[in-house]
Amino acid sequence: MLNNLQKRVITALLVYPTIIFIILYSNEVIIRLFLNIIIFIISFEISKMCFYQKLEVISNRKHYYFIASIFALIFISNILIKNNIWQILIVPAFIMWLIIPIYLTKLKKIDNIDNFNIFYFLTFLLLISSFYCSLYTLFLYSSKALIYLITIVSIGDIAAYFVGRKYGKNPFFNNISPNKTLEGFMGSLFFCLLASSIFCLFENYDFIFTLKVLIITFFVISISAFGDLSVSLIKRYSGKKDTGNILPGHGGILDRVDSLISAAPIFLIFSYFLSAIIK
Repeated sequence: MLNNLQKRVITALLVYPTIIFIILYSNEVIIRLFLNIIIFIISFEISKMCFYQKLEVISNRKHYYFIASIFALIFISNILIKNNIWQILIVPAFIMWLIIPIYLTKLKKIDNIDNFNIFYFLTFLLLISSFYCSLYTLFLYSSKALIYLITIVSIGDIAAYFVGRKYGKNPFFNNISPNKTLEGFMGSLFFCLLASSIFCLFENYDFIFTLKVLIITFFVISISAFGDLSVSLIKRYSGKKDTGNILPGHGGILDRVDSLISAAPIFLIFSYFLSAIIK
């Protein structure tokens, strides 16, 4: 019988190469289809935690409205991307992800929420739709940039897990996620900046571009931790342990991409406005 860590490793070794292959060898239609599938699953997972109320049809209207609204926003996202005005959706999400760490820092008490109100409904819509918009926009700008983002966030997750497990002593938002530690967070920053430096040397980037990539990486990994914490908070609010069980050792798809949801819009905005899109 495989333990949880072994399941996590095997799942990661299967999922990561598959995603990279799809990015490298697919066209826009396949990428949109793949992203739509991912968005549908994570939307369903988050809606099932927050808006689905057993089998009563009337009380589940918010659940169905949420799923429908997500795909309406994906349709709008494609129009925005086509007209190169994706900033209309991404900038509000960028601002939201800068506010969320402040909210989490000030959060003292966490109680179960029986009825997630319109604020949560709209916030989830913005963050999930901006996730799609960010990934698809990045793909159109540069598939290498998208692969870099996914890779560096994955390195951050792995480093935080193992460094925290080995050396973690000081809790990092203990009220939200008791297993996360400050040492794990610092370890993820260190290894991601190290990996980013090696990547820039390998690509022979000049000093200014390398410095931009390192700055972007620092902010992306910092904010990605709060994407992870945000999903943990939603699970605490809803009284759930995992968002699903589709990925052995990880839980749901949302458990796997939580860091990426916050990292993607931050990475896109910084890369675009610093003229540092990895090609």
